[in-house]
Amino acid sequence: MNPLFMKCKYCTKKCIKKGKIKDIQRYQCKTCRKYQQSSYTKPHIPQEKYDWTLKLNNEGCGISNIGRLLEISKLSVQRLIERIASKIKLPVYEEVNQSYELDELRTYCGNKKNECWLMYGINKRDRKVITLCVGRRTKENIKQITAAILAMKPKRIYTDGLNVYAGLVPKPKHQVFQYCTNKIERHNLTLRTHLKRLSRKTLCYTKNAAILENCLRIYCFGG
Repeated sequence: MNPLFMKCKYCTKKCIKKGKIKDIQRYQCKTCRKYQQSSYTKPHIPQEKYDWTLKLNNEGCGISNIGRLLEISKLSVQRLIERIASKIKLPVYEEVNQSYELDELRTYCGNKKNECWLMYGINKRDRKVITLCVGRRTKENIKQITAAILAMKPKRIYTDGLNVYAGLVPKPKHQVFQYCTNKIERHNLTLRTHLKRLSRKTLCYTKNAAILENCLRIYCFGG
């Protein structure tokens, strides 16, 4: 039996019964007017849906699409993406004397006035993503990328004409040329094609930079 009254979880005042949702009794506080339940249950999400979330994310489905296909809420999809991304360990590359390309890909969070950038580097030979950073296109963020690449003792680093690279990459290893970043520019197009939130003309867009970084982490390093 559900009690007629309960104590509010927010202000500890008296709550009264106020309808049901899916046969679950709801209560409303007479003071703060907030709705609540006497107890909450968290549905178990099977491992199969974790696997499908990873696959659907890498095939360009947005959070709403994944939620509809797997029949779970959008908040649950976000939590699944966060959990999957948190378990992915960044690969440790022991290669040396390789050539790399660095670039930045522009997108936005919430609205087009709020710019957000993906800054990353790839191996010029096999096009593997070595490291990435999501945020404002500042010297500090770009320095994270260049430092990770320089730690691998590269033979050459190719970039576009952005001025900040000249102060972060040693001149003997730095190469700026019109066609030297063709492979990473092509990879930018692949990202925009495969990840719906990065497409130029779409109703799906990122509202949170952390979610964008998690989706990219899954796509680039999640297999």
